Amino acid sequence: MRLAGLTRDVRYALRALWKNPSFAAIAMLSLALGIGANTAIFTFVNAALLKPLPYPQADRIVALQQRFLSGAGTTAVHPRSFLPWRDRAQSFEAMAIAQAVPANTQGPEGAEQVPGLWMTADLFRVFGVRPMLGRDFAPTEGASRTSIRGETAEPSEVVILSHGYWQRRFGGDRGIIGRSIPMGRRSATVIGVMPAGFRVGTLSIDIYRAIPIDRARPESIGSRSFLCFARLRPGATVESARAEMTVIANQVSAEEPTEKEFGVVVLSLRDYLVRDSRLVLLILAGVVAFVLLVACANLAGLLLTRALGRQGEFALRTALGASRWRIVRQLIAESTMIAVLGGGLGVFLGWAGSKALVLIAQDAVSFGQMSDVRLDARVLAFSVALSLLTALIFGLAPAWQASRIDLQSAVKTQGRATSRGQNRARAVLVVGQVALAVVLLVGAGLLLRTLNQLMDVKVGFATEHVLTMRTLVFGTTAFRSGLVESILDRVETLPGVQAAGTIQFLPLSGHTNNGPFHFVGRPLPADPNSMQSDVSTVSRGYFSAMGIELVRGRAFDRTDRLDSPRVALVNQSFVKKFSPDEDPIGRVILGDWANPKPTQIVGVVGDVRHNGLDAQPRPTVFLAQAQVPGYITYLIMRTQAEPAALAAAVRREVRRIDPHQPFTDVLPLDHYVSTALARPKLYASLIGAFASLALLLASIGLYGLMAYAVTRRTHEIGVRMALGAQPGDVLRSTLGEGTRLVLIGLALGSAAAVAMSRIVAGFLYGVTAHDPFTYAAVATLLVCIALLAVFVPARRASRVDPMVALRYE
Repeated sequence: MRLAGLTRDVRYALRALWKNPSFAAIAMLSLALGIGANTAIFTFVNAALLKPLPYPQADRIVALQQRFLSGAGTTAVHPRSFLPWRDRAQSFEAMAIAQAVPANTQGPEGAEQVPGLWMTADLFRVFGVRPMLGRDFAPTEGASRTSIRGETAEPSEVVILSHGYWQRRFGGDRGIIGRSIPMGRRSATVIGVMPAGFRVGTLSIDIYRAIPIDRARPESIGSRSFLCFARLRPGATVESARAEMTVIANQVSAEEPTEKEFGVVVLSLRDYLVRDSRLVLLILAGVVAFVLLVACANLAGLLLTRALGRQGEFALRTALGASRWRIVRQLIAESTMIAVLGGGLGVFLGWAGSKALVLIAQDAVSFGQMSDVRLDARVLAFSVALSLLTALIFGLAPAWQASRIDLQSAVKTQGRATSRGQNRARAVLVVGQVALAVVLLVGAGLLLRTLNQLMDVKVGFATEHVLTMRTLVFGTTAFRSGLVESILDRVETLPGVQAAGTIQFLPLSGHTNNGPFHFVGRPLPADPNSMQSDVSTVSRGYFSAMGIELVRGRAFDRTDRLDSPRVALVNQSFVKKFSPDEDPIGRVILGDWANPKPTQIVGVVGDVRHNGLDAQPRPTVFLAQAQVPGYITYLIMRTQAEPAALAAAVRREVRRIDPHQPFTDVLPLDHYVSTALARPKLYASLIGAFASLALLLASIGLYGLMAYAVTRRTHEIGVRMALGAQPGDVLRSTLGEGTRLVLIGLALGSAAAVAMSRIVAGFLYGVTAHDPFTYAAVATLLVCIALLAVFVPARRASRVDPMVALRYE
């Protein structure tokens, strides 16, 4: 019997919605937009924070970083610290370090560069994964004993391939094990193939190579540039490992002079992967929750308005014996149908939105493992539960209030009577919608202002008509220095090339080297680390190719060779901080950098935003590539015409010099400026889109309230106009009522925005969280749109015909 009654309720609810399609469409669309926004963001929250990581016992994997004891944040791990960490820690089964280093190999079209990883042999053990074909690295095996600085040249002997690279390059040939493949100028033997889908954190790697560490010279494999991962022993926790590692790091700091400024940070692997995106995800989740609240308030207002308009019907049903619960049940059945249909549409919108967000966000921010962002059972259950809860919570209150029927009054007014409580409830819903919209609009306005400020930042170099490409040069110091010089000689002669040069890490990349230094001939500082400078290795022609101003002195030229006296240039920030009262030209510095030697300053150049658009230029020393060659090298060319047209010619010239030397990442320089703007642009566009959606829903809610109020007051308005009221009086009265609600919502929303401003303060640049211009602009925009929403029903009220209104029943 109950099932039959439920079936009747559902049928009746569907018929009722079918008879009022405009109400049904607006209600379902409002709910769908709120559910869709929440579903889209929850797919990211699920992938980053909730879904199990794809490793055996992933909760036992941790990441370690070095921490500046001065409180300046964290940095990558130095092999000099890794060795005592691994030797002394009792909390871990295995510990390993790894560095993403591209691999030079041969493809179908000649030399190519693919993503590679240099790692100690225990890395796969840390992640609990073994090759699907072949074997793992033995503890004594290594890809090369070559120093990353290139001082020795022993070949890489064995490699392991990723499943994807094995499929793409070798067609999934299971006979690949034991076969030699070219690796730059040498060859390596394939000993294994990793399982499909395996990744080291968020890194997509094609070729894995093991590196043994020379205990006598751990820095020979590199400096503070390694990722570090470990697997906890049974019974150990992240907290106990953190306590143990703090003690060990303090010991290392006391024993190793170069490590005395560093402590350690131990994070679970999940916390490490989402360290840069957790706050963003939580903020976005809060934002879409606000949007859902606005949509729900809209839905509640629509349901209440519709239910009150049917009081005559409910009065008749009550007179015929229907109980109050029977009427409430019927109204809840209608709101449930709206939830099912609107929720279904919302799930579709959320699925489409999550796909679009993956494409938009992949170059801006990493939300954990982006490949796992998809609509799975957990996301679907979340969306269904959210839809049904919305129907229950925001449908029950209007249904219960509408079911309070004064039979005599309802019959007399044919259901048009409205209590003060009912009017107050609708007004509260509208005020809440406006207040929530204000909070979102203020956040969007602040982020848009930040984006505008960043776009106006002077980067210190000219991006137009500049082509960049990256290579990785191995070999002895003399070989690397000579190869880069030969490449520059060839490239400079190409038609259309105005200037060419190289740098180890491009500006805006955030990658750099740094270290302490002192002026030769002056007393050593009491604290060797008190004089710190960034260090960048560039070639002759670099400053011309980049359009960086030479303030005074000279740039690098052909006379600066490997066997000539060491020279350097410094930037203006260096001069301001370390040589404000003395001309730096001619001063000699000695730094704790690669192959340190006394180095004379021969020039000063303008400041460049190397570490990001929002980071002030830091003191920087530029060393000559010909004298201190790096292994990572970006080639930069300023051209007269379209830069991309030169890419093929450059590759051809390099191939003539060295057929084993590939170039990759062939991109215009302005691509890196766009990339630096990608994250603030993403934040501003997402919050702006959700804020606009909330504003639209709030405006619809406000319009619906005022239109309903005008309809309910038709008889009253007719009486007033019959007694002498003018249309302008009615217009002002109706506008005033709507404006009052808007101003109350604006005041409450502004106060809430001020209280919550500290949440977005860390994402702002060049603007404060209490920026008066933003608040004024939001208030102006909101009032204008709200007045437009109020004006239409107010104008209709002012045109009421008194005779028609007096006959209105």
